[in-house]
Amino acid sequence: MRRTLLALIALGPLAVAAAAAADPAPPGSGTLTVRAITGLEPIPVNRAEITVTACGTDQVVATLVSGKDGSATVALPIGCYEARVTTVPGGCGLNDREPARLDVAAGTEVRADFRFGCA
Repeated sequence: MRRTLLALIALGPLAVAAAAAADPAPPGSGTLTVRAITGLEPIPVNRAEITVTACGTDQVVATLVSGKDGSATVALPIGCYEARVTTVPGGCGLNDREPARLDVAAGTEVRADFRFGCA
């Protein structure tokens, strides 16, 4: 009985997080996926931080950190956004410092790739 309770206590938050991650974008929103890559055959770059702001403002609407697969995703309301790398992982340099300008539409996914040169 104790083992069952311990397992439920330990795994409960994981089940809730997995269910939340599986939820689609809310109605009237779209999805933004950023990818941090290096090399000709895209190799993922982990721990790149990308800040997303509404176009024409400095208001940060999301901060994304690339995972082991080099990507991160967020649901956003319909609108224009700029994504900019704010933290470059150690041993890497950012190839292009210009922000990516993206238009998010309802029910769609937009993508932005950021290329790094890594040692």
